[in-house]
Amino acid sequence: MTYIFGSFRLDTASQLLWHKDKQITLTPKVYRLLLYFLQHTGRLIPHQELFDTVWDGRIVDNSALRVAVNVLRKALHNDSLSPHYISTASKRGYHFLAEVTVKPCCRSAEATETSPLHYRSHAQTSHAWLENTQELAGLQEAFQQASNGERRLVFLHGEQGRGKTALLDTFLAKNHHPELAVLRARCVQMAGAAEAFLPLLEALERRCREPQGKLLIERLNQLAPTWLCQLLNVLDPNEIVRLQPKISPINTGRMLREGADFFETLGIHSILILILDNAHWSDEFTLDLLNFLAYRCSTTKLLIIISYRSCEDGSSTRRIEQMRTELLRRGLCHDVSMQERRS
Repeated sequence: MTYIFGSFRLDTASQLLWHKDKQITLTPKVYRLLLYFLQHTGRLIPHQELFDTVWDGRIVDNSALRVAVNVLRKALHNDSLSPHYISTASKRGYHFLAEVTVKPCCRSAEATETSPLHYRSHAQTSHAWLENTQELAGLQEAFQQASNGERRLVFLHGEQGRGKTALLDTFLAKNHHPELAVLRARCVQMAGAAEAFLPLLEALERRCREPQGKLLIERLNQLAPTWLCQLLNVLDPNEIVRLQPKISPINTGRMLREGADFFETLGIHSILILILDNAHWSDEFTLDLLNFLAYRCSTTKLLIIISYRSCEDGSSTRRIEQMRTELLRRGLCHDVSMQERRS
């Protein structure tokens, strides 16, 4: 549906907010807050009701609600002293004041390609021997859950030559969802210490050079400038100068937070599949980011696939196994094992 209020409109298919012709990026939590306001305009919405719905009943501090409302007010150009959209009922809750019109959302074929990581399935080859297998069904089940807004993480493991790459190719080739976005990163064995987030940065740099690259650069500039500053080869000198004030200081902690927000936001606008191939050679920071994403609770349509050789003896494999054990215990991941096939 499209919710129209004042000079704004919210499209629930793409989960984008528009002010006239300008797109406004919202975090997953602020998007859910705005949508709930639009669905319950004209009445008092108590604080606890927002915690129960927008925060799914999780125990959070009252300041979290105030911060989210203030961010939304800023996005709507709403003055709290003379509000047009959101008014505060002291110690009780909030009113959404504007008149809201709801219309069915008609999406053109071009609209499905608004994601900077939009995916076309003809880029992959389907392997007939993997169709109708339990392993492929496991990936398809996880994708279905992700497309319904339940983020999923899949550990895909097996020895070398068991068909992990062929399985991923087949899974992608058979997926014809119109709102699919994919980032596929591949780790390489390094003799020394690897750069933090190296496989993801390499994959993003490749995509920045594609036709949708400008849109991807814009999203990185908005949400993850510390990541964009690692991709200077895709920027012109003027863009580099404009970026400098945004990126001080840079540290891996800030990159982790910005990276998580960036990938989650892409999972609002599309269904995002984030693949890490040969993860047994990954750097620790990339694994920490994927682990962090698995535990976060905001609404996003995100599927993460970590593909690795479980037989490799190394620090990255041990870290992956620790993640897998804990996430399985909490019911937050799927386990897909590639077994040897007998002819």
